[in-house]
Amino acid sequence: MRKLAKLLVLPLIAFGLAGPAYAQQSDPIAGVWSLGDQPSCNTGPAKVFFADGFYAEVELPDGQPSAVGIWRNEGEAIAYTHAHMPFEGHASAMSVRHLTVERRTAGRLDMRNYRGVARVFHRCPADALKAPSGPSQH
Repeated sequence: MRKLAKLLVLPLIAFGLAGPAYAQQSDPIAGVWSLGDQPSCNTGPAKVFFADGFYAEVELPDGQPSAVGIWRNEGEAIAYTHAHMPFEGHASAMSVRHLTVERRTAGRLDMRNYRGVARVFHRCPADALKAPSGPSQH
């Protein structure tokens, strides 16, 4: 997972999208979270919240990142930025959005996005995200 984090962080820094690392190493949100009403850690959309304040949207089990950003745990909300790859709008400032926390447990986050749409995340084990198959790209 460190390789994936480095691959995601370098383009963010290169394009000026990276901000200060907001998350603490002990933040309970850091990890792999499947998206949907039911837990689906084997396949489907997920977010990987890195402890250094970056996140990536992926397709489990081994999908390439489709979007990235920075995040910050604000207790009652998660603040985040969002950029779809290949960062076509990298020259413009990114707006900070919020996921409002309605219910939080160690294994589930029930939230609403900035448009009021419900979003449910389920914690997955770290090994739910596999390295993409094929040769290394660097």
